[in-house]
Amino acid sequence: MNAFLALWRREAFGLLVSPFVFVLLGVWYLLNGMLFSITVESQAVQNDLSLLPPYLLGSGMLVWLLLPAFPALLCIRLFAEEHRVGTLEPLLTAPIRDSAVVLAKYLAACIFFLIFWGGVLLLFLVLYWHDASMDWARIWGGFLGAILVSFLFLATGLWASSWGSNLVLAAGGGAALNYIFLFVPALFEHEEGFVGDLARLSHLPNFLDRGFSAGLIDSYALVYLLGMSALFLFLTWVRLVSRRWVP
Repeated sequence: MNAFLALWRREAFGLLVSPFVFVLLGVWYLLNGMLFSITVESQAVQNDLSLLPPYLLGSGMLVWLLLPAFPALLCIRLFAEEHRVGTLEPLLTAPIRDSAVVLAKYLAACIFFLIFWGGVLLLFLVLYWHDASMDWARIWGGFLGAILVSFLFLATGLWASSWGSNLVLAAGGGAALNYIFLFVPALFEHEEGFVGDLARLSHLPNFLDRGFSAGLIDSYALVYLLGMSALFLFLTWVRLVSRRWVP
């Protein structure tokens, strides 16, 4: 437990002092601020502020374009960067379980990514402080859904980062996998039969739009997102274990 906490603190501190991570954070805030400004100025949202959570926390441009890429970029320093500079092998031979290494890095990334979404939540608070009538059930539900999808994308990014020292491939592989999670179900959700059923059961924007950002917490969506995150953490652990036989 002491080794786990020490590694978690090291990873969290590394994210907090990384210039690259703060560049990501600045770009994220800038793009979200621009999207927020454009959305609030639209006539439909001005007439009904309950439409705002689905735009920012549902299947709006943020989810389709930005969210798949940023977790993968955040994760490249967790394994790929350590592999590149030669600090991964000493870590894996230290007296700490491989599973603890995976969890410590993952939890550090998850907690840090709350800062990303905290800035978006602050935009809703700014409206509230200006006496706007806010639907907090939709906002908090959408915030929870966005966090869970982000945690899934961090797990896939961590798995991609564990495969080697090439930072471009680590970031690109994680982002590509996240875009597959988004776009492939959208392409087949109107199909008949098993393929269509599977696509509808794994369509992430539908989870956000029709569930979380509508103020509804769907138990299936919770199990799916948490289960898929656990699956990719397990695959990351398998990759670390396999490095003892296949570098």
